[in-house]
Amino acid sequence: MQNPLYSKLLATLAFTAIGIVPIAVFAATFKAGEQPSVSVGTTIEDDLYMAGGNVTHAGVVTGDLIAAGGSILVSGTTEGDLQVAGGNITILGAVSDDVRVAGGNITINSAIASDVAVLGGQINIAGGGVGGDVIGAGGTIRIDAPVAGNVRLAGGDVFINAPIKGAVEIQADKVTLGSGAVIAGD
Repeated sequence: MQNPLYSKLLATLAFTAIGIVPIAVFAATFKAGEQPSVSVGTTIEDDLYMAGGNVTHAGVVTGDLIAAGGSILVSGTTEGDLQVAGGNITILGAVSDDVRVAGGNITINSAIASDVAVLGGQINIAGGGVGGDVIGAGGTIRIDAPVAGNVRLAGGDVFINAPIKGAVEIQADKVTLGSGAVIAGD
């Protein structure tokens, strides 16, 4: 029998993937190639679409950032949504809206102002915290950052070691609550 939480997450991420290829992208910047990048001190005043082998964003994007690649490093600021798909994904820069990520190894070590939806093999969420909800599915999921909303996870091993203000729903083979885990909701 298929896990309903996992099915909902897959449907959400599939719908998000469709949104990565918008019908009209008139006010957008595109960067593609083996190593597309936005350097420190650079500001993109609209949405940014990036694709390549090694994708790097270290500047400021005032709109949404949509990226796909083998290895993705986001150390700059994203003032809109962040949507990323790739093999190895590292998010170190602040995001002012939602984060949607699918990949093999995912590390989020920054402040996320709104919701996080994540699907991956190994998932680590740390840093400044999540201002909204977290929904995720993966082989190993670790949350070491405060979450202001609800948490819904499905995975093999789930480890929570941070305060969660909302409700927590977990379907996993193994669940571990660390000494820093404080769940205020159900």
